[in-house]
Amino acid sequence: MRVNAYVVALTCGVAASAAYSGVRANVPAIDAALAVHYKNRDPSSYRYALVDLNGDGILDAVVLITDPFYCGSGGCNLAILRGIGQSYVYISGSTISGAPIRVLTESRHGWRSLSVRVSGGGAKPGDVVMRFNGKRYPLNPTLQPYTTATELAGSLELSLEK
Repeated sequence: MRVNAYVVALTCGVAASAAYSGVRANVPAIDAALAVHYKNRDPSSYRYALVDLNGDGILDAVVLITDPFYCGSGGCNLAILRGIGQSYVYISGSTISGAPIRVLTESRHGWRSLSVRVSGGGAKPGDVVMRFNGKRYPLNPTLQPYTTATELAGSLELSLEK
């Protein structure tokens, strides 16, 4: 199932609301969380989707940073921000990630597993599983296992296009 901007979807028990922008998304709460983490160089552009990843009923942010400074031949940085009231806190980040990004039905340590696309930079192109380890999602997606058809069944694809 694909989630489009400002549409609420429910699949595999995951409520999601997604929005995006090819230019700076200009969402003050996301901007503030990214500024705290990326102290020396605030990302100038990103695309995002809002989805409850930890089952607390509050939407978290999955942020694909599209600023060229944070992208390379293999993809871009991905930030996971936990929703806390009207704000976000940086939980985890990964390098060389790309769309499509999917929320899988599997959970680890209370957080939904994700699937991201890897390619370029010598990586075999495909989708890999990103499992939360109790503290964070993996830093390098190219070191993760490729997704299986079973893992993708019932997943929620987040819409991050322009």
